[in-house]
Amino acid sequence: MLGKIWKALRTDPAGFPARAASAAAERGRLRAFRLKGMPAGGVVHYGVHRNGNAGDTALFTATRQLFDTRFGPQNWTRLPVRSAVAASDIDRINARAKAVVVGGGGLIIPDSVSGSLSGWQWNIAIEDLRRLERPLVLNAVGYNNFHGQSGFAERFAEHVVETVRKSVFVGLRNTGSIRSLSEHLPPELAAKLRHQPCPTTVLSHLMPDVVSAPATGRHLSINLAYDRVERRFNGRVEECVKDIADAARHMADKGWRVTVAIHDPRDRFFLPLLRRFGLGFDVVDIAHAGVPAIVKFYLSTDLTIGMRGHGQMVPFGLKRPIFTLSSHPKMNYFLEDIGRTDWGVDIREPGFRDELIAGMEGVAADPDQTRATIVAAQDRIWALMQDNLALCAQVF
Repeated sequence: MLGKIWKALRTDPAGFPARAASAAAERGRLRAFRLKGMPAGGVVHYGVHRNGNAGDTALFTATRQLFDTRFGPQNWTRLPVRSAVAASDIDRINARAKAVVVGGGGLIIPDSVSGSLSGWQWNIAIEDLRRLERPLVLNAVGYNNFHGQSGFAERFAEHVVETVRKSVFVGLRNTGSIRSLSEHLPPELAAKLRHQPCPTTVLSHLMPDVVSAPATGRHLSINLAYDRVERRFNGRVEECVKDIADAARHMADKGWRVTVAIHDPRDRFFLPLLRRFGLGFDVVDIAHAGVPAIVKFYLSTDLTIGMRGHGQMVPFGLKRPIFTLSSHPKMNYFLEDIGRTDWGVDIREPGFRDELIAGMEGVAADPDQTRATIVAAQDRIWALMQDNLALCAQVF
């Protein structure tokens, strides 16, 4: 624990108090659940319910909004997905809960939870999973392995089969995740997997009173992701950042104002590099922000280029143009599913600068057409989600 605290202090000294307070609140909710239980007929939501990553903050909130919008306000009990589930937790859930929702987010990844009881991020032993009597819903969960990442622990194979078998609904956030997870399942269980995009991709439907018409401006937002940096950049960090800085400077020379958005404190690593390569920019730190501040920032953008999944899905969900800096398979999965693989460039390949410039200029050249494309894709996603939620109606 002391090692984690020291690392957090070194990585993000300014944000440490907010991050620590949010983490303490998450632990407090778990303690309260174990001491006092939960309201009868409530819904347990296993997720990352603390600040420190803007994407997590937005997606888990949007998940609850999605169910509340369709089925009316639910009485939610938020529990941390990465903390080990105790046998007594299952007893409480069986006695009081209406349902259990797990997700969304890239929970299917082998190394994010040290010593995970399941081999993935939902940290529950298979024996306790089998004892769960309440309906289980997996919503917009992602298969999240990075390029070149090793396989799962041996326990994962049995656990994921049991999870899918037990679930009343298994929604994966992209069809690429469906393909990847299907390889771990027998055909009859693979057939249960449904495409359920992340609720952040339809924020304009979940909060229509907030999403405004776009201003006609030139505000370029950039998000670069530092975690697992060698896998993301294929060992070419400085070369890739230089190409991104050069491309952004090209847009700045045409009158675009550039902002670097910090989704995770570790993303600050790139600020000195971008400056060294001659890019001038503002910095907006939304790592510890609440959903209103995250939404407000992305509503101010006219084009976002980003490496994080939610650094693209959130502005897309707010009807703001995007262009993807692809460094992870999930980024391509999202573009495939909206039918716009041309809205991205693989930064792991050398010499992508000119392709990035052309892509940004192409998206920005006709903002009305770009917006129409986004709206049409969102409407398809929303209709798909409504069909999927109909399958959960008997639970909620």
